[in-house]
Amino acid sequence: MPFAYRFADYVRYKEVVGAATYLDVTRRSDPARIPSVWDHVREIYHRDGPPWVVQIWTKDVGGVLHLGSALLGELTSAGTTLTAQVTITGLAGTPWEPKVPVEGWRYLPQLIRLLGGPEHITWRYDPIIPGVHTAERFALLAGQVADLDITRGVINFLAPPGRYRRADARIAALLPAWAEGMAGYDQAWRTSVARELVDIATEQGLSLACCAEYAALSEQVPELRPASCGDYDWFVALSGRDPGRVPYRGSRPGCGCAHYFDVGSYGMWSRCHRCVYCYAG
Repeated sequence: MPFAYRFADYVRYKEVVGAATYLDVTRRSDPARIPSVWDHVREIYHRDGPPWVVQIWTKDVGGVLHLGSALLGELTSAGTTLTAQVTITGLAGTPWEPKVPVEGWRYLPQLIRLLGGPEHITWRYDPIIPGVHTAERFALLAGQVADLDITRGVINFLAPPGRYRRADARIAALLPAWAEGMAGYDQAWRTSVARELVDIATEQGLSLACCAEYAALSEQVPELRPASCGDYDWFVALSGRDPGRVPYRGSRPGCGCAHYFDVGSYGMWSRCHRCVYCYAG
């Protein structure tokens, strides 16, 4: 998939997937901060009709509602199923997530109503940062999520040193041990943390999955599912339609997502939340 939106690429995408059109808004740049992504959704809708699924990815629910609620309402009326991946780590407003609003929680009930119910939302605790993550903070967040009747959660771990050089430089400024490879940040630590978080989540009625490269943790941790953030079966259940799944290898090793089309573009880090760990800059 190209790294910047073009309508012509969507036309080619639709030739592959047929009626199973699924838009991500967006894995590349938060739609709460980048108004142009809504223009892209609008262009697809007006020129080609309503997609089967539109999934929002955001750390700023209030910003999404401000920029996109009218269009999302139109899409729902036209038959599109809406879902959202909402990232809440408890680090909003800190040096790790300096532009993420700290009051994001208060807008979630409004998003739930707009999308059609809490079953349309997945909470993301992403990424888990060694030396920063605490089980106590996760437990507090899990309780707040459960109080809103959200039952789906995804965890993900910070990519290890050496994978994303630009992010590594920013991380090392806050976590000096990162520059030396972060001793102890290994599979055994991730497995232990994942097991602890599954236990906490289960007590709150939350089902956890683990994303992409760390999906193999599900083999070591009972009740941890390999994540499909673009979960085809979830979309079918919510929409009541099964347009036919097209084979797709995913965007990264371990990715189980349905074949998606992202309406965003990379390179927006300075205009977005400026999260230290972000690799999409």
